[in-house]
Amino acid sequence: MMGQEQDYDVVVIGSGAGSYIAGKAAHTGHSVALIDRGPIGGTCPNTGCIPSKMIFYPADVATRIQEAEKVGIRAEITGIDIAGIFSRMRRDRARRNAVTREWVTNTENLDFYETEARFVGERTLQAGDATLTGEKVFIATGTRTAIPPVKGIEAVDYLTNESVLELSTLPESIIIVGGGYVAVGYAHFFSSLGTATTILQRNARILPNEEPWLTERLTDALSGRIRIRTGVEVTSVEAADGGVLVHGRERSSREEREFRAERIMIATGRRSNADTLDVARARIETDDRGFVVTNAYLETSAEGVYTVGDANGKAMFRHAANFEARLAWHNATHPEKKAMDYRAVPHAVFCSPPVAAVGLGEEEARRSHEIRVARAAYEDVAKGIAMAEDTGMATLIVDAATDQVLGCHIVGPEAPELIQEVVNVIARRGMWQELDTMHIHPALSEVVHRAVEHLQD
Repeated sequence: MMGQEQDYDVVVIGSGAGSYIAGKAAHTGHSVALIDRGPIGGTCPNTGCIPSKMIFYPADVATRIQEAEKVGIRAEITGIDIAGIFSRMRRDRARRNAVTREWVTNTENLDFYETEARFVGERTLQAGDATLTGEKVFIATGTRTAIPPVKGIEAVDYLTNESVLELSTLPESIIIVGGGYVAVGYAHFFSSLGTATTILQRNARILPNEEPWLTERLTDALSGRIRIRTGVEVTSVEAADGGVLVHGRERSSREEREFRAERIMIATGRRSNADTLDVARARIETDDRGFVVTNAYLETSAEGVYTVGDANGKAMFRHAANFEARLAWHNATHPEKKAMDYRAVPHAVFCSPPVAAVGLGEEEARRSHEIRVARAAYEDVAKGIAMAEDTGMATLIVDAATDQVLGCHIVGPEAPELIQEVVNVIARRGMWQELDTMHIHPALSEVVHRAVEHLQD
């Protein structure tokens, strides 16, 4: 089909969350064009969620061994097969890639264009040598690492969340620039497996979008194995002594600082890929950060064009992208549209201890609600005591007048699993009394119930 003009019922740009839309459309008899420059499958299975967690899990195991003495177990790690850890991840990545490629190749009604795409008109795209027009168009092009305009950065061999996955050995030391989810996750990975790790964060605290009490507890827990320097703005980078020399400035005192390491990783945020699409030619509006603007139904400013996933910049998590994809397909094919509800989008930070949250934080909730806040420490429940867990804590935020659950924030072991029962209640616009059910004893899930009990005091 190269060099041809082709009309489709549905054109999907991006094979991550966009694959759901392409598959649903093809299986219901629509003609579909799926465009992706690669890697096929999108960020999550290639450079994001799955491969990163496959290398983070060994770091979790190492951390548990290192901390075992607090419960009376003296253990040591006698060896770490770094090459094997990365090899296992790459084998799984290759397997997923092959499965996805087989699917797009063999799905009826679906044509796959493995190339760059750009708009040349309303609902019309150039994909390689082909010109494609869709009755409905779905943008699911994701994001890429945002590289800050730091002097000298392009002259050093910096790592990103993509290139770090191509390592086979770990450096003796590393500086990670940034303090968000990616930075903290990889700092956990490197430090747990033996790399001297420094975080340089320009904000006053790591994970600045999380609750202040939570980041304070997490910082205390991580500081035993990670050098965390907040309030430092990186001003320049240069190669030096077989590694990198990073110049920074204290934002409060304006004093200059120097930091040295073998490698440097940039994890300062994400940048929309919409700029690669020439969306303005299709009269598709973007915001001041370059993300595609959508309404509550995931429609763009151009009729018949929808945007899902990281490309719209609203909730940049794969589970949110998958949910948006299902909703966008429904809204494109049904007269009765459904609005996307971001209140119940959970997220997690995969470090040790992990973090999970859903809904509003205390400060945000107070702007529009009279609230009640209940806290429970892991040490308040039998399993937490058994684990000698002195960092873990959960908070529940509820509307004081209606008892509706507005938010929940947890730091501690199994936080991403513990948060789910609260996600379900928030999704139903439910009240805290729905969490006042029988919980297994002794189990960590009791920490959420203990917070509920404090609401009754």
